[in-house]
Amino acid sequence: MHTEILEEVICYHCGDECPETPIIHQDKTFCCHGCEQVYELLNENHLDAYYSCDLNPGISPTDKNFDFLNNKAFRDRLITFSNADFSKVSFHLPAIHCRSCLYLLENLQKVNPQIIKTSLNFGKKDLTVWFKEDQLSLGALATLIASLGYEPHISNAEERPQNKDQKKLFLKLGIAGFCAGNAMLFSFPEYLGIDDGSLQALFGYLNLALGSVAVFYSGSDYFSQVYAHLKLRKMTIELPILLGILVGYGRSVFEILSHTGAGYIDSVSGLIFFLLIGKWFQQKSFDFLSFERNYKAYFPLVVTRMANGKEEIAPLEEIQVGDRLLIRNQEIIPADAYLLKGQSQMDYSFVTGESELIPIQAGQSIYAGGKHLGESIEIQLSKELNQSHLTQLWEQQAFKDPHHKTENWENFANNVGMYFTGILLSLATAAGIYWYNVDPSRWSNAVVSILVIACPCALAVSYPFALGHGIRWLAKFHFFVKDIQTFERMAQVDTLVFDKTGTLTLQSQQEPSVHFNREVTDKEWNAIYSLVYQSTHPLSKQAKKFLQQRSLIAFSEFKEHSGKGLEATFDDLFVQIGSAKYTLNKLDLPEGFISSETRLFVSINQEPIGFIEFPWENRPGIEAMLHSLRHQYEVHLISGDKKEHAAHLLDWFEDQNHVKFECSPLDKMEYIQALQKQGKIVAMIGDGLNDAGALKQAAVGIAVSDDHLHFTPSSDAILKGSELPHLGEFLNYSKFGLQLIKASFLLSLVYNGFGLSYAIQGNLYPLIAAILMPINSISMLVIATWGMNWKGQALNRFKIRLKAE
Repeated sequence: MHTEILEEVICYHCGDECPETPIIHQDKTFCCHGCEQVYELLNENHLDAYYSCDLNPGISPTDKNFDFLNNKAFRDRLITFSNADFSKVSFHLPAIHCRSCLYLLENLQKVNPQIIKTSLNFGKKDLTVWFKEDQLSLGALATLIASLGYEPHISNAEERPQNKDQKKLFLKLGIAGFCAGNAMLFSFPEYLGIDDGSLQALFGYLNLALGSVAVFYSGSDYFSQVYAHLKLRKMTIELPILLGILVGYGRSVFEILSHTGAGYIDSVSGLIFFLLIGKWFQQKSFDFLSFERNYKAYFPLVVTRMANGKEEIAPLEEIQVGDRLLIRNQEIIPADAYLLKGQSQMDYSFVTGESELIPIQAGQSIYAGGKHLGESIEIQLSKELNQSHLTQLWEQQAFKDPHHKTENWENFANNVGMYFTGILLSLATAAGIYWYNVDPSRWSNAVVSILVIACPCALAVSYPFALGHGIRWLAKFHFFVKDIQTFERMAQVDTLVFDKTGTLTLQSQQEPSVHFNREVTDKEWNAIYSLVYQSTHPLSKQAKKFLQQRSLIAFSEFKEHSGKGLEATFDDLFVQIGSAKYTLNKLDLPEGFISSETRLFVSINQEPIGFIEFPWENRPGIEAMLHSLRHQYEVHLISGDKKEHAAHLLDWFEDQNHVKFECSPLDKMEYIQALQKQGKIVAMIGDGLNDAGALKQAAVGIAVSDDHLHFTPSSDAILKGSELPHLGEFLNYSKFGLQLIKASFLLSLVYNGFGLSYAIQGNLYPLIAAILMPINSISMLVIATWGMNWKGQALNRFKIRLKAE
């Protein structure tokens, strides 16, 4: 296997593996003509320095046409400024990933002189272009950028409003940092033991002002969160943190106003600053990915509407009930409708998961989300887009309630907070009462020291940093986790539910096997090829690809029998293809196998001659992954296909009760709900719109996608298809992260135990407690960061070793 790796030929432009016969141009290898054309374009415009910035930096280009952007509705939405000389537009380009992208996109004016200049925001992956719109249309500009491999992301779904909460967090973080830095500056005389009464008082008042802003503005979220939780009679980790902050601040106010000390404003402000950094790290996510999608995200941006017998391009949001639409081959039906003209083979696998084609005749209903295969058809809309059959999935509670995943789930920090708060308050109260009766001069020092030193700030800081680093490492392996709450839920999962088609299995790339009971002449092969050429059925498409070196010959009396097969006469040959029953092939097959997706039966002159078998292709490493996962998890399979279509998968699942076929999207969601009612913590792994409900309902929804920058259903995480065999390692990594947090918290308790032993005796001054607290937090942060990085590097080495083997 080492030899195969060494002989692997990669594309000079994009770095992907080339086919067996790569394209050679100027002594360079390319995987496709698209990559070759991009190379030629860059070379002709003296932009070949693009390849010197990074090794194989390119992205495979797309031939998608964006002329629909010239429609006024889209043009007005995208153009941010326009005058007689130039127009300005911003595109979101998810494929941006390296320095070469920056170099190329900021030199687009060399590719097309109608582009005046460009500016790239690398972090947000946004490209701003100034161009001469009278000479280069908006659609042509977008098409040019897409042809270079940076397809603009133009979504039909409602875009999320700018995150105001994140802006507020940044403002609070900045103010807390300002207050902490200046409080330390004003505390330097105290640190150095300089005694100047007038300056000491002035600096004390300035510190008090800074501390008040830090506590009551930057730390305001802790007040609101604690209040909300107390109303629900819940104690979380925020309560002891807030107590520590208020006690430190209150003691500082007393000392500064009474001129008995300098207070601890610097420590309190610094603590709030570090806590807010943890919150920012916790909220940081992948802006270039879309984890939240509704049904509109899957539909085309524009449709072809028939008006007065003429075709016109219309934005999807403008269509209404009664409109007539022209639907071409491979286009998706945007709303429930009736078929007016033509015939359709409708592929509803996008919605139901069932991959068999449904024949539709004029007058019959067509449902939103179906993909039309065949000649152009004309439909008339019967329902609004948001009232279609497909949208019933988004009426479920899982889609309506944004907090449904967390309302019945408590993270480790809050579980600890519930017990920790009670113990801490009891300890402080008992110490205060004891010293108030024994030695009143010690009770305040004892209470303040206990509340400050036992503040679980170490957990509040290490928790987001550890899990945040875990998310960062998983992203390196093309596993994009939405947030740290998802990362923690992954660690607690005990049940895995897999979809089949597109997740465990793919369209086979292997050569089909021919099982004929006699020799077939060239003319007969040509007749079979000519017949399958007329069909859009998946099996016919695979057969057409298999027989593509054959010749088309004329035929007559062509007929299609819905759900059975095709037939036609070729001079002296009468050829039938389809199911075993239709072609009179009598084989020992289980009942229902006549609709199998894997065998195309053939009959010539009513003589059954056998079948061509098109095997399923399982993702490499899937079988080993499932066997491994069965030792740690309860593993299930749910699919929209019939049982006979996946009989070969049954051996991979230990309990046949864990396998269910012919599931609709609602069936899949209800299957997850049933497992959750049994107390299971479920992760759903799927790939299509038909899995969206199950992904949303599960504690963790993992969308598997071979192109994560484009199609992904609503989910908590996005996993590149080629990385699916490593799912077990990724889940174990999340478990390690949670164990690391628990270990660091226990270590923190031991650390605080020494301080508390002095605090309870009233011998630990609050100043010492205020120093020990940040030292504890920083040490836990270092442990969390080092541990996750160490484990992430070990996971990376493990993957490299597997690839080498």
